Amino acid sequence: MSEQLAATLVAAHRAVFDGVLEVVEGLDEQAWSTPTGCPGWDVRDQLSHMVGIERAMLGDPPDDVALPAGLDHVVTDFDRATELAVEARRLVPAPARLAEARDTFARRLAMLEALDPATLHEPLDGPAGMRMKASQMLRTRVFDLTCHEQDIRRALGRGGGLEGPHTDIAVEQVLRAWARMLPGRLGEDVVLDVEVVGHAHARLDLTEGVLHRLDPELPASDDRAPASADVRTAEIRLDAGQLLAVGTGRSDAPEPAALYRSGDAAVVDELVRRGSITP
Repeated sequence: MSEQLAATLVAAHRAVFDGVLEVVEGLDEQAWSTPTGCPGWDVRDQLSHMVGIERAMLGDPPDDVALPAGLDHVVTDFDRATELAVEARRLVPAPARLAEARDTFARRLAMLEALDPATLHEPLDGPAGMRMKASQMLRTRVFDLTCHEQDIRRALGRGGGLEGPHTDIAVEQVLRAWARMLPGRLGEDVVLDVEVVGHAHARLDLTEGVLHRLDPELPASDDRAPASADVRTAEIRLDAGQLLAVGTGRSDAPEPAALYRSGDAAVVDELVRRGSITP
């Protein structure tokens, strides 16, 4: 099982590294400066962030740079820690920026390919003081990378990048986090069916705080036990890119009206407004 998990995590990193490099290849300076759904970050900054975090995972020395005052999107210590790599690369020319990304991703992939699967159950240090079981840390890294690739793709109008194990891992991260977090945000009287087209069909039962898999061959209405009168029920259908935008609270996430929904519309409205799982 550990060997299979290790192979999946390597494949997921490879897929998202390739996707990131593909989508930024050949950009001109105007495209690099395109704002994204992350406050304060353009396309250039997105790549800088990914490179900086992966260099931290490699054990490279941190960037020695001071942050300017007045960065409205930098609020917490975590924000400050992750902004250092972005600030250090703001004036780096595109060819050098791409060369560093290729080198960083290649070294990181080599490190992952050499990983002893048995260590996936051991603690692993991550960026900004994070520490968790290695398998979960690597899933978190896949989630973060996949979300930022999609940030770039939405900003540039270059869709794609959603096929592969990296997307399955990222979608799973959102759904499991919602099962934990949403009872405190939406209330414990909600049952929400979420269909992520091509990836997952699940029920978030906030009355229990659990995630249930639904039979993909059955419509949600046929697979749902009758709800009591005091439980609010809703269904939402979206693609993986839309799910990740909602799950990270991006400013360019879809409006509720742009998504398929049925049942209690207020539940879906609140999910889109308060569904971010990221710091």
